[in-house]
Amino acid sequence: MPDDSACGHNGDVMDGDAFARALATLLNPSRIDSVVNCCVRAVHDADWEGPRTGLLHVRFAEDKPRVADLAEFLWRECMFYALPRRKQEKFRREIAGGDMTAIANCYTAVKNLFIDFNARHPSRASELGEVLAYSLVQEHLRAAQVASKMSLKTAANMPIHGLDGIHALYENGSLTVYFLESKLSGDGRRGVASYAESAAEFLSDRRQYLREYEIVADLGNLDALEGESRQRALDHFDVIGHPELQRRERFVGVICHSEPSHFGKRLPIRDDQPPDIHERDFADRYSADHGALRHAARKQLLKHRADPAKAIVFFVAVPDVRALRRAFYGAMGVQERDLPLDGDEIDIDDDLETGSKDRA
Repeated sequence: MPDDSACGHNGDVMDGDAFARALATLLNPSRIDSVVNCCVRAVHDADWEGPRTGLLHVRFAEDKPRVADLAEFLWRECMFYALPRRKQEKFRREIAGGDMTAIANCYTAVKNLFIDFNARHPSRASELGEVLAYSLVQEHLRAAQVASKMSLKTAANMPIHGLDGIHALYENGSLTVYFLESKLSGDGRRGVASYAESAAEFLSDRRQYLREYEIVADLGNLDALEGESRQRALDHFDVIGHPELQRRERFVGVICHSEPSHFGKRLPIRDDQPPDIHERDFADRYSADHGALRHAARKQLLKHRADPAKAIVFFVAVPDVRALRRAFYGAMGVQERDLPLDGDEIDIDDDLETGSKDRA
């Protein structure tokens, strides 16, 4: 049975619980459950070989889906998602020191990251999904972000392709690394097919796989740790130099998809019923799709020769993905006429997707 501890840089043994606590300091506050309800949790099932599959949806205000609230929540989460940890700490120190202009500076810095990225890559439209994936993995898997991919993708010498996020959790004597891939889609099944293809491409590309580990070690958030905790984290992400350290790797897919059928069915408004009956009715009908959706996810992963047992899939239903994306940029303060194009990452339908490519 493997030891719960690993040797530090100087050969000293560091308590595994202490390392877990150190890594957990990279977690940012996330209360996505306030705007997204989880109606089927992505838990282990003894009779199912994977992937673990969860179903979530935007919450309701009585009979109305809270799309604007979700968009505003995700924009606020960008303050944590998009900035490297060292920049976050810098703004925190300035605010704590009484410099209230740091709040505006932080807001502007994050907004400029998104604007700069979309100016350079106008046909890409996945940022909303990336922030959603970041928030869900923090809340539901308790795994901290170890590299800010948004800030890296705006660097002139960094490729825009690769994973949407990398998170990690240390427990039970080993590190679990979560590789995140987000998809925006007009249909959950099409979205999971696109995710499975991306997962297979990444897992079959040894060079890109090692590159993601290098990004964490060289450009990630581990520099916010100190002393032995930082060195131990660096050792765990050194897959070449420290192959003996215990690691798990899981590929997480977050499929944010339009669900016009279920959202289109509404119960009548009645004063003698609790206001949350509409959300519960939707959750019951959407939950009934769990079996079909997780089978679709497994089928696609096997088709692309990816291991379903090492995959976790979250389906997130909204009335209209594109409407959510417009609301997200509206919360950011971007006028609709200045919105980035709906690019290849939004798999709505063939004619709309072709139109986006033509405009690009």
